[in-house]
Amino acid sequence: MKNKRKLYSVTLASAFLVFVFLILISAAASAAQITKIGTGYDPAIYGNEVVWTNGVVIHLYNLTDGTDIKVSSSGASSPDIYDNKLVWHDESSGTPRLAVYDIPTATKTYITQDVDQYSKPAIYGDRIVWSANDSVYLMNMSTSTQTKIGNGSNPDIYDTKVVYYSYSEDPEADITIRMYDINTKEKVTVTSYGDPNIPHIWGTKVIWADVYNHQGYIAMYDTSTNETIDVTHQLDTDPDGNEYGASTGTHIAIQNDKIVYNKVVDDYEGKPGVYVYNITTGQNTLVYGYLEDVYTTPEVYNNTIVWGMDKNYVDGAESNDIYLYNFSEQHEISQ
Repeated sequence: MKNKRKLYSVTLASAFLVFVFLILISAAASAAQITKIGTGYDPAIYGNEVVWTNGVVIHLYNLTDGTDIKVSSSGASSPDIYDNKLVWHDESSGTPRLAVYDIPTATKTYITQDVDQYSKPAIYGDRIVWSANDSVYLMNMSTSTQTKIGNGSNPDIYDTKVVYYSYSEDPEADITIRMYDINTKEKVTVTSYGDPNIPHIWGTKVIWADVYNHQGYIAMYDTSTNETIDVTHQLDTDPDGNEYGASTGTHIAIQNDKIVYNKVVDDYEGKPGVYVYNITTGQNTLVYGYLEDVYTTPEVYNNTIVWGMDKNYVDGAESNDIYLYNFSEQHEISQ
């Protein structure tokens, strides 16, 4: 009997040690999957360059050599990057304007017309789009031509297409996502279902967050097939009668075949954290887990995801580190 008890105790102790070991291994693996590259907000990525702001200056971080260049600017927010150009919202002069920075020459110019305190620029090629006072504007940097192209806000651009949120352009709908063709100057309504907002476009894919319920869900429209699908779950009820879904629409981004987003609730759909959705396979993958009600701002380029804390939901006293995850160097954590 004593031997049995001793054997039982040894077995329990061994099991406990294995359990603790697995927890430590899991924690180490999780920690190894992301790299802190700076401190600030609003990261954006293109190629080997990551840009963000700490509210005072713009940081440009090179992923290849790890250099961090501080681009002189105060009152900087909402940076974006394409190729060798940076753009951001600038209030260093006390008046809202958009700054355009050329990386090779380290020269800076400003867009001062039709910019308000909420203007957030997006750039593709030699074109920049933004909104001010419920109007959407397009600047062609190669011709220095600025044009009003629509009534709305939150524009994004890919090649010759601009998407934006509007509540006044379509007489048959109250709230819409609109798409403008720069070449033909034609506009179409992408969706008028629910409460669509913060649209983004890449290639033939347009995504948006429908924020009708809670933190919203993500939908995607394919311009080549005219089909719309749900990328994440709308508000629904699980088999036990609990609410789930509508927890993924606070920050979304798209590039090539990847959509990245933040999930803030632990429910039937999955754990909270930073996610990537593969358009080709239709698989949602948890990249890095957080506790509930942690709001992040993931962005993606090829195999690299960067994110920080969403300053719309946290104040300056909270953690505001910038993190990086690389698919080519890490294993994905699948849901």
